[in-house]
Amino acid sequence: MSSCESEICEFYKNKSIFITGATGFLGKALVEKLLRSCNNLSTIYILIRHKKGKTPSQRLDEFLDCKVFEKVNETFPDYRKKLVAIEGDLVEPGLGISEKDKEILKKSVHVVFHSAATVRFDEPLKIAINMNILGTKKVIDLCKQMENLKVFVHVSTAYANCDRSRVTEDVYPPPVQPEKILEAADWMDDGLMNLITPSIIKKKPNTYTYTKAIAESLVIKECKEIPCCIVRPSIIGCSWKEPIPGWIDNFNGPTALFPASGTGVLRTMLGHLDAVADLVPVDVVVNNLLAAGWFRGAEKTKKIIVFHCTSGIRNKLTWGMMEDYGVNCFFKTPFEKVFILPNPHFTSYKSVKYFRTLFEQLIPAYVMDFVLKILKRKPIFVRIQQKIKKAVTILEYFTTRQWEFTIDNYVMLINQLNETDQKLFNFDVKDLNWKNYVETYCLGTKIFLMKEDVSKIGACRKKIEKFNLIRNYS
Repeated sequence: MSSCESEICEFYKNKSIFITGATGFLGKALVEKLLRSCNNLSTIYILIRHKKGKTPSQRLDEFLDCKVFEKVNETFPDYRKKLVAIEGDLVEPGLGISEKDKEILKKSVHVVFHSAATVRFDEPLKIAINMNILGTKKVIDLCKQMENLKVFVHVSTAYANCDRSRVTEDVYPPPVQPEKILEAADWMDDGLMNLITPSIIKKKPNTYTYTKAIAESLVIKECKEIPCCIVRPSIIGCSWKEPIPGWIDNFNGPTALFPASGTGVLRTMLGHLDAVADLVPVDVVVNNLLAAGWFRGAEKTKKIIVFHCTSGIRNKLTWGMMEDYGVNCFFKTPFEKVFILPNPHFTSYKSVKYFRTLFEQLIPAYVMDFVLKILKRKPIFVRIQQKIKKAVTILEYFTTRQWEFTIDNYVMLINQLNETDQKLFNFDVKDLNWKNYVETYCLGTKIFLMKEDVSKIGACRKKIEKFNLIRNYS
């Protein structure tokens, strides 16, 4: 297939692109896809801050050593020439970008993808405000000075409006006006803001969704003269097809459930089996972002348009299906360090969760740590349970509720793509086989996060069979 047939590739041809959040999971996948499928672009400028004593250039080198870039490295070995590290930080004045680099960006950049954000649900409110709201304003201020800007693509989240059961592809009135919360964050000290956070965020479950909702309204206010669109992914999971099936690089969201459940240390959590688990593969989100950038940048519309990148309506996956497929995976491709036979289940009853957690997780954890102390080894199981409790508490808000995210604009965008682009930049989840995807997800977690050797799966299966025999005879 020739990329010259692609309208999307043609749009990005000879364009310079500025990306924030490129070192994150979604950002890596976005950079890789641009380099591989739109290799006739001019330059990708990546905002990178100093971290742990390493310069942005050193971090860029480390960033490119990631396994996700192996395919593009084979196809276009000189791809690194197209990447430029821009030293900066979202929380610094003027993004911490030098005047010299700002001038380069102002004169060169055609497309901006703003995906940088703090995605920690329990982030202190002041930090979340500075990153997700004020950081967005700084990026927009820079966009206003760009002489050749074709489109600004803002990455939000479908859960920005999770206090509504039905969410349309519109920007809703914010919980508070952006300038008011920015002003409050400016004068209020951290202790006071942390103290009153629950009364500030009200119906929002966490500071992440609260600040992302306000950031959207900021985009609407500030981007009246800027070509702009907003993409709202739901829960971003491992890659479906590109560039490597099952690729994942973090334990965020439901990803952590695979090793926790698969090794036997997580037995139960609250969740409704028939509720939608609105999961979208990272490569689907990336293709949606690139298509959205093309659609608005090529002036197919003049307004600020919102695209939901969700799966619930198009191809439903429930938490019950996740449970069934997941348990099957734990026996088909088991993890190496299985402590007890995997038997995880969602429950709608708090009392069931309480007793299963107590008798199947906490008490065994204390017993095993006691044994480890006798053997003069470091106890780990109680600490693992503490981490699991924190992660599960955050996730349960989403596993016990259901939302309807309308997808009119999403479907419209799919239909706008020509035949070549529908193959090259496919973001339609209707053909996604969830059983196969969950199996790939589990295997990807095993390979990319747990760093386990797939050649040992046979031995792992034998270990699981032994656990099964012990359970059957006990």
